[in-house]
Amino acid sequence: MKICIYCGCEKPDEEFSDEHIWPDALGGDFLPRDVWRTDDVCQKCNSISGLFVDGAFIRSWIGQAERSSDSHEYLAGRGKPAAIPLHYLGPIMDVSLPAGHVADFWVGPCGANIVHIRPDDGDEQWTTYAGGDPRGKKSKAGRAYMAFTSEDDFWIAVSLLSFHRHFGRAERFVVNMEIPANWPFKEPNRSDAVQAEDMKVVDAVTGASRAGKQIHLQPLISLDVGNRMLAKLGLAVGYKLLGASFLETEHGKNLRAGMREANFEKRQDIAVRGSGLFGQAGLEAAKDVLAWPGGWVLLVSVVQDSLFLGVVVPSGKSMTVLISDEAALVATVDPKYKDGAIWVTVPAAGEAAGPVLLPEYLAHQTGVSALPVLTTLASKRADRTNLPPCRPTDDSTASSWGGSNSSINACLRPVGLGQHFPNARVMLSVAFIAAQK
Repeated sequence: MKICIYCGCEKPDEEFSDEHIWPDALGGDFLPRDVWRTDDVCQKCNSISGLFVDGAFIRSWIGQAERSSDSHEYLAGRGKPAAIPLHYLGPIMDVSLPAGHVADFWVGPCGANIVHIRPDDGDEQWTTYAGGDPRGKKSKAGRAYMAFTSEDDFWIAVSLLSFHRHFGRAERFVVNMEIPANWPFKEPNRSDAVQAEDMKVVDAVTGASRAGKQIHLQPLISLDVGNRMLAKLGLAVGYKLLGASFLETEHGKNLRAGMREANFEKRQDIAVRGSGLFGQAGLEAAKDVLAWPGGWVLLVSVVQDSLFLGVVVPSGKSMTVLISDEAALVATVDPKYKDGAIWVTVPAAGEAAGPVLLPEYLAHQTGVSALPVLTTLASKRADRTNLPPCRPTDDSTASSWGGSNSSINACLRPVGLGQHFPNARVMLSVAFIAAQK
């Protein structure tokens, strides 16, 4: 028998599971176990945390945007097509939809237009989740339609791989390419009643794109997005660094309560000290040297006898949480945390680095001295200009890959929509797609 650090209940050993303290979807699998993994979380809490705590941030509009930020730089480093995260823009408004359905708009590589039509789960708690209820059965996963905006073989392959990975449970259709019979995609069949209704929505979106008109989108964002995850991180990291006695401190109990409380109003009354993405994290002045392109930077440090965790997201925004202000307890931590210890995890590269001391990290980032482990991680990315242009090279308006930082208007102006690309144009992607089936 042992006690779960998340719920505080004593349970049999067989009810416990491996927990990624830093979420696997954000690169937690590449971080060392000594701080960022634990076996002291029960399976029930592990599942609840993944769905409602970590999931509320990962699947939020801003979480999806951060996951796609700068991922193309690591694609350039690979030198071959690979799947990259899609950018979620929100539910499509002012279009006629099949009864009981919603349509989400996503942007893929080179601004590929993706419309995902799915049954409305009817539950308000999922309105801030990109794609709705993540627990939905495959039969309710809906239909996803992609229209390429590039005729380049490389970007067609990247788009197909990314589309397949993200919409693994949905029916997948490609609007403007002939699809071989053995591929995990189909061409829309307008003689099918369901697909015909879906294509009215897709046509409305692509038609607006061709005309340069705005598409009305309405994503919902929680004002305290990520705050429950911050409380969980503070609780778990505090336990790993300070021991079981930390869980019984006043702030340890507050962190547990802040993690577990689902009600937004009630959470405001729980004394968890820190700052979410929409607050003043205290790291903004140093974001240019702390941020890592496409990476999540985790900083644990002692400041005036208190232990803090700071998170710098790929865009450079930051959030912090107080782990403990018990001076006697904080004095027991490894001396490296008094200087500050940093980990960097880069999902797009499949690698992480750390811990490295904060002064060494800053020296590396400012060019004062090079740290080999960070040099190796940096070598995984390359200049985006090394990638093929999004549009055909003979197109006088050709431009380089804009990534998730492109303007919304640019993303909504497809190139070549309505033109069917012959199979020969995408033969290089056959091996990659076959490996994903």
